[in-house]
Amino acid sequence: MFRHFARWCTLSRILLFVIAGIIFSACNASPTIVEERTVDGLTIALERPAQPVALRDYSFTATITDAADHPVEATLVYFDFTMPQMEMGVHQPIADRIGPGKYEVRTIYSMEGDWRITVVATINGREVRAWFDHSVLPP
Repeated sequence: MFRHFARWCTLSRILLFVIAGIIFSACNASPTIVEERTVDGLTIALERPAQPVALRDYSFTATITDAADHPVEATLVYFDFTMPQMEMGVHQPIADRIGPGKYEVRTIYSMEGDWRITVVATINGREVRAWFDHSVLPP
């Protein structure tokens, strides 16, 4: 009887590990891409979802560096999410500083279609803007 109980425990553990692995991979973050724009001698890189889907929560990270690839600190960074083909409300979340020259926001796309993200950074009293266009898939 003890042998059957030991086998049952071993099989149960294996099954739990398999289920945990499936859940972990399903909850894993979506793949991202990084695009760069150079503006006024600064490089602004945006890490965003590779194939975003409307009505899902995503993280967006902007990294600002100078010509020597050193991080640049901004006094304010916000992301302006718009759809160029239509009028819509303003959606400009202010980014959190997460490291030297790195800024992040979390948000959702309200609908499918063509979107533009403009990263707006105030650096030494001047405003620097870099925009990134991409499509968002239906939910």
